[in-house]
Amino acid sequence: MSTQRTSRHEDRDHWSLVESSKVFEACGRLRVLRQTVCLPDNRLVDDYYQIDLPSFASVYAVTEDDRVLLLRQYKHGIGRVCLTLPGGQVDPGEDAEFSARRELLEETGYGGGRWLAGPTLVLHGNQRIASAHIFVARHVIKLADANSGDLEDATLIKLPREQVRQAALGGDLPVISHVATVGVAEMLLAG
Repeated sequence: MSTQRTSRHEDRDHWSLVESSKVFEACGRLRVLRQTVCLPDNRLVDDYYQIDLPSFASVYAVTEDDRVLLLRQYKHGIGRVCLTLPGGQVDPGEDAEFSARRELLEETGYGGGRWLAGPTLVLHGNQRIASAHIFVARHVIKLADANSGDLEDATLIKLPREQVRQAALGGDLPVISHVATVGVAEMLLAG
């Protein structure tokens, strides 16, 4: 079990990390940390847990005929077949946009187009969990056959943007980071 200590400081707006110990790690993909934190009023919390998963990219890819690329696939965390957006893990040392472009090509066979980088969002405000890098790709075109090598079998679906918004509202697109990507993408496209 590794332990990291940092110095306490008096910052009235932020918590300071006093100590961090790894409780669990699996295959470099999941870590659970037990932290001691100092609150702005100097109270100590000695059992604050953080969950650390790899960062990932999420892509709102729009074809030249204004259809959004989605994947219909089984997601084990959800326990059913649903719609998802293309995307995946940002490998250590990899640029997030490079990862997004790679994942889009692997999962859908589409690429090119004009890319907009959206914000990087955190999945959970207290435990962090992972960072989601949001991208919008407009005017993407078919470049190759999809070849993701993922565990899930996926079927490529192309829906008009309005139907994607309805799928998000209706729960057919149940991954929260994908719903956030749809919302951010539509704001970027409107602006």
